[in-house]
This record gives sequence, structure tokens and C-alpha cells, in this order.
Amino acid sequence: MFVGIVGPTCSGKHEVMEILASAYGFTRLYLRSPPSNGHISNIGNIDGDMRSSSSSGTEDRAGNEFDTVEEILDHVTLNWMQRFVTCDVRSVHGISILRKRPFFLLLSVESPMMIRYRRCVSRCQTRGLAPPTLEDFVEFSDASLYTLPTIASTTTTATIAPAITTTAAAAATAASPSVMSPSVLSIQSNESEQNQEQEPIPETRAVTSLQPDKLDHSSSPSLSSFAKHYVHNYPPYKLLSMSDLSLLNTHTDLHQLRQDIDHLDITNPDLLRPSWDSYFMYLANLAARRSNCMKRRVGCVLVRERRVIATGYNGTPKNLMNCNDGGCSRCNQGTPCGCAIKIVQVGVSQVVYSESYGMDDLTAEVFRKAGVELRQHATPGIKLDQSSP
Repeated sequence: MFVGIVGPTCSGKHEVMEILASAYGFTRLYLRSPPSNGHISNIGNIDGDMRSSSSSGTEDRAGNEFDTVEEILDHVTLNWMQRFVTCDVRSVHGISILRKRPFFLLLSVESPMMIRYRRCVSRCQTRGLAPPTLEDFVEFSDASLYTLPTIASTTTTATIAPAITTTAAAAATAASPSVMSPSVLSIQSNESEQNQEQEPIPETRAVTSLQPDKLDHSSSPSLSSFAKHYVHNYPPYKLLSMSDLSLLNTHTDLHQLRQDIDHLDITNPDLLRPSWDSYFMYLANLAARRSNCMKRRVGCVLVRERRVIATGYNGTPKNLMNCNDGGCSRCNQGTPCGCAIKIVQVGVSQVVYSESYGMDDLTAEVFRKAGVELRQHATPGIKLDQSSP
């Protein structure tokens, strides 16, 4: 299993990674920091405070640092039976590469703005830095999530700066030089150095937004490489909607956070490859989306020896007005479900259901008398319709 963790600044991504490593035996993987371009101060990474202060230190990184996302993927593929975790892949393109593998799971860690700001202030004070104002933090947080990455122009080289750095600089420039405090800009820039994939590009001209189809590839072969690398041109907030699991971190101590992580059951193999019960239940949930019943949408899958025979959903019979158009006035009042009677009649031997219903006792009695096995199955809390860019 390979878990990628994404989320806004100071949401607690690295704390989650540390818990997965210490409590569940996950191995941390990192992207190597690119060389400094001379304009970035090495103060510290407020978003990576937990990682930088980890007791494992540099020993943990030995053999676990890589230059590219592809190298990480190759390493994990060769050792796919082990557990790995990273916070360093934060681009839509990078995550798109990783999620092609069946062992990858994307976890988003989110947290309210004020809680994240208090964490930022606390970490700055711990490191002896001047904390940013709330306005500065909000502006930077919004820019790092919703602004497209840009390329900064220099006299010798231009660096593909991740959104967390370049968007902050762009926001500061657009407003005024005093909008972002120097300490905040230094911290943000250092975060980019340590945690995000970058690629130096020889400068030929200034590029203000990532539009690969409009770049002049003939001017520099590296620009063509850049366009290919950033073919998914989306703001970082898209990563949150692409996640398989979400964790809301409103806690001030690691014990409470650990409890929430335990509740996620992130090592459940059902999250990567659904069991047969989960697989068929997912299909039934999809079928239910077709229902127009005004009382409750229900989907069903008829299975024989793990093969789908038919799917269906509740509603009015064909050639009759749909329920949501006023075509059904029936209301179940203390009578066994009509479907239960039909299930017994056609010889179904086992019924697996997900959610309880008001007529459970009556229906269960019908099945009991008819010798039909009835059991409930809860599917894992994974999102099936991640928003792909």
C-alpha cells in the first residue's frame, strides 16, 4: 500500500504521516530538494514542522529520497507488498501518475482556517520567527490552493516553482510589497524547496501561466519537456476532490488525531480492492441513482456465483407516470416490502443489504420463514467518484 497525503498549509499532513509510520509501519518517502536559486532563505518549513523535528531525522531519509515522482513509483512498485507514505507529491500531475497503480490511496487532510493559522503562529514562535498576520496567512493559503503555478523569471535560470511559493509571490506583487511579511515569504519558499517536485529550466522568455499548448517549444527543448510534465494544468485545490479518503483534523493533540486515523481503517484492503460484497454493493448504490421514487431510492444487483445477472432500482412500472411526476401514491404502512415477497418467489438464497429500513423486522421475518439468509454489509468510506481533472 502506498498512501499519498495532501492538504492545505498547516492542516497536519506531516503529523498524519508520522502516525502512519510509527503506529502502522509505513515507510516515509521523500522527494529530494532542488538546489537553491539564490533567492530563497533557508529558514524552515512551517508546514513540515513535524517532519523536520522527527526523531528519525536524516536516518529516516537514507534510501528513501528520490528525484522524481516516477522514481518513487518504480521503488514502490518493486516493493508493493510493503507500506509507504509521502507528503511530497502535491501536484495534480504527480498524483495522476501515482494513482495509476492499484496499491495507491490518496488521503486529504483538511482543517478550519483559524485552527491552521494558530498552528502556523505556534510553529513560527517555536522557531523564533515573526508570525504572519491572519490576513497574510489567509491570502497565502488561498493563493497556494487556487492559483495556477507560474514560472519565475531570473537572469540565468527559471525554476518551475510550485504553487505554494510562486502564487504567494504573485499575490504579494499584485497587491503591494507590504502584503506578505518577509518571514512568511521565506518560510513559504523553503516549504517549496523541501516538499514539492521542481525542475530547473533554462530561461528563454518569461512565462506567466502554465499553458503547455501555447509554449514556444522550438525556443528550448526543455520547454517541451516542461509542457509534457505539466500537461495537467490545474490549481492544487483539485487534489482535495481527487482524494479517496478525507480526514478532518480539528485536534490540538496527537492522541485525538490518532483516534481519527484509527477510525479511518486506512490499512483495510477493501479500500484498494473491494471485497465481493463491497463490489456488488457499490453497483447497487450506482443503480439506485436511477430511481425516481419520492420516498427512498433503492438499487439492487442480482448475482449468481459472483456473476452479475441483472441490476435494477425501485420506481413505477414501465409505461406509467414516474413517481417524481406524481405517478405513485402508494405508501408502505407496516407491511412487508413487496420486493421481499418476489425475492422469495424467484428462489434467491441470500440477501445482503447496506442501510436499515423501517420495515426491517417484518421483512426479516418473511426471509426467516422462507429460509433466505439476510445479513448487513457496510462498505468502506471510500469515495468512488473522485473528480478527475
